[in-house]
This record gives sequence, structure tokens and C-alpha cells, in this order.
Amino acid sequence: MTEEQAKELLQKYLDQQASPQEQKKVEEWYATLQAKDVVLSADRKAAIGAQMFANLQIAMHGKPERGKVFKLQSFIRIAAAVFFIITIGISVWKLNTNVVSENQVTVVTGSTQKKRITLSDGSVVLLGPSAKLCYPKAFASNSRHIALKEGEVFFDIAHQEKRPFTVHTSAGVDIKVLGTSFKVKSYQDNKQLEVVVVTGKVAVSNQKGNLATLVKDEFLTYDKNDGRAAIRKIKASAFIKFAFDGANLDQVISKLQYVYSIKILLNDTALGKLKTTASFSSKQSPEEILDIICSLHHLRFNASKNHKTFNIYR
Repeated sequence: MTEEQAKELLQKYLDQQASPQEQKKVEEWYATLQAKDVVLSADRKAAIGAQMFANLQIAMHGKPERGKVFKLQSFIRIAAAVFFIITIGISVWKLNTNVVSENQVTVVTGSTQKKRITLSDGSVVLLGPSAKLCYPKAFASNSRHIALKEGEVFFDIAHQEKRPFTVHTSAGVDIKVLGTSFKVKSYQDNKQLEVVVVTGKVAVSNQKGNLATLVKDEFLTYDKNDGRAAIRKIKASAFIKFAFDGANLDQVISKLQYVYSIKILLNDTALGKLKTTASFSSKQSPEEILDIICSLHHLRFNASKNHKTFNIYR
């Protein structure tokens, strides 16, 4: 049952037009909600209290229907229903949203303000002016979900292969990544949503399915009105830095493959245990980085004709 259907049923309950089965359903729901430990802020509790009081005042001072006296039972019933209307909205909101939880954090920037946020997984988010972002204090063990409500935001996502990262937008478009950096621009008063990939690869989708898979330096525009997406190549102006402090070569290769959407092969699996300490920028080409890494370990590499596959060997 949707929140709107729940409200309609509760209105019938208040108007004493609900069937015995419907009355029982509402009372069971209310009893269940009473048993739950719903955590609310002081401001939210005050708002709920004020709304309950206002509705009860209207109910108590309204004209009695057909001479009926306003009894204590009706008062309790209305109080329960009014509180339930407010509480069920909170409960439905919690259950139907992957990002929202009791531990949710909402960050809003002013018209001239920028903010930098480090998420619990180490991912870095840069919010532009007039942006609104919602995220949990701690991500789930098997997934990472956040919601971009408004604005322009740059994401530098920590690579975690077993915990994909998804950005949900108010335009109904989702951006799913494993480990990369990209920018999303989505304002409610603008009919277009934009996604720019700086490094790595992202999958962009809406309710109908996948719109596109973008790689480094690709730019997608999505028309919110007709649901169409267009892709073009650009020269990204943003770069990220990534460092390795004693990481083994297998970990380094995994990171490079996601940053540049390339394939790197080792002709000897034992090479994957070699330790690497170095810092790089996505401004550098894969060849330049591999040349440095191979020099550190006295290795060599070659590239395929399309420069998408690299082999490292002694």
C-alpha cells in the first residue's frame, strides 16, 4: 500500500466510513507503530505535537453530526489516526528509500558556497553552490547509496569492487560506479541533467533501463522531459590524484584499470606481490604511469594497437 492509499484509508477511518475490516487494519497498524522505537528529533516531535493538537482542536470544536456527542473513544481514535498519518509518512519514506535512514546526513550549500565531504568509505565529494546531498553516516556492507537532490557535485569514489556505489538523482536517473571520478549536474529548474566522467567508467540508467555506459572524458546530457540521452567526447578539465603506499602490484593494477578503463596483464603472477609506493594524477597517461612503475621494479611493458591492453613482464 502506498502512502497516498494509507492516507485515504485513514481519512475514511476519521470520517467513520471505514468498514470493520478497514478499521481493524488501521488499529493494527497503529498498534504496530506504537511498539516500534521511532527515533525523532526534538524539532520533529514538536512539529508532530503541534499538528496533532491543531487537528484535535478542529475535531473537538466542530459541529456534532446528527446530535452525537463527541465521546472519549472518538477523541482517542482521532488522536491515534492523526499521529499515524504523520508517522506512516516517515515509515514509508524510510522503507522505500535506499539512501535514507536514521543515520542519514543532509548537506546543503548556499548560493556562493562550496563544500568538501569525505564519506565513510573514503570517497570524496565536492559540492558546488546551491547543492543538496543526502548520504548515510555509514554505508551498508554490500552497497553504497547516496542521493543528489539538487546542484552540481564532483565525486571521487573509492574503489571497492564488492560494494558498488550508486548516486540517485531527483530526475530519476541513477549513476552506478565501482571506483572512479565523475561530475553530476542536476538542477530542478533545468530540464537537462549532465554527467561527466573524469576517470574510470559509470553506468547511467533511468526507470526504463540503461541509458549509457560512459568512460573517461565522455559527457552525457539527459533531457528530463523526453527521457533522451546524448553522449559526446570532451576534454575533462578536472583531474584526481591517487597514491599507493606499499600497495602490491595487483592492487595498483586494479586501480589503474578502473581509472583509465584499460586492461593490464602480468606475464608472471608472482609480480603481483611487488610493493609500490608512488603518487600519480589522472592527468598522466597510462603509459607514463606504467613506465614509472616498471622502472621502480626493473620491469618492462608493451601496449596493444588501441592502447587499451598492456602487458607487464621482466
